[in-house]
Order: sequence, then structure tokens, then C-alpha cells
Amino acid sequence: MVDSRLPRFSQAMQAIVLAVAFLVDARFVVPALALVLGASVLGGPRFNLWAYLYRALPIPAGEPEPAAPPRFAQMIGTVFLVLGTIGLYLFETETTMWWVLGWGPALAVAALSAIAAITSFCLGCEIYLLLHRTRQT
Repeated sequence: MVDSRLPRFSQAMQAIVLAVAFLVDARFVVPALALVLGASVLGGPRFNLWAYLYRALPIPAGEPEPAAPPRFAQMIGTVFLVLGTIGLYLFETETTMWWVLGWGPALAVAALSAIAAITSFCLGCEIYLLLHRTRQT
């Protein structure tokens, strides 16, 4: 179980950090966030950098919710950020491949994180729930 506000906070932070990184061309942020998300996936909330920041701020606790759906979404985000990292460092700067395979996956994570933070609609969480229901039938 995880505080229901923690995933939204994490998603908001990811969206903001990735958007700023894109605007100032700070490519090193993409692999750094891949590591942050990857640590969260592998170690849970105790290895989640955003969880430490969340707990340090005066944010009222939310209702407990299952941790598996947001963790699955973090796994998908990690994969996309790893792909973005490869694209950003493998292809020549300012080429079509650099934009599409480098910043493309990173900005997809930023956009989906922003949507989840603002609307509470988490695409990765919904995919997890759909797969979970499919396996049960």
C-alpha cells in the first residue's frame, strides 16, 4: 500500500523536471530520472527519491492505495527514459533520430506524468489493471 497522493506528487515532479530539462537541453536529466524511477521500481517507496521529498513537505496524507499499479507505470516510464537516454546519446544532436528516439520517449513520459498528476488518470496504472483482469479470466 502507498499513500494515494505520493504517485501524483511523483508524476508532477517528473513532468516538471523533464519539461525544464527539454527546454534547457539538459540531456543528463533523462538518465538521472531513469535511475530514480528504476530505483523506485526495484526497491519500492523506501528507494523513491520523490517519496523522501513528499514526506518532508507539509502535505496531508492521502488514502492508502495498492502500490502495484503505480509501480508498473514507473516500470514503463523507466523503459521509456532508458530508450530516450539511448537516443539522446547515440544519435547526432539535432537530427531527426535524436529528436524522435531521444527526446520523444522522454517527452511522452513527461506528458503522461503531467496528465496523471493533473487528472489522476494514470495510463500505466490502467494498463496494469487491464492486464491483471485479463489474467484472472
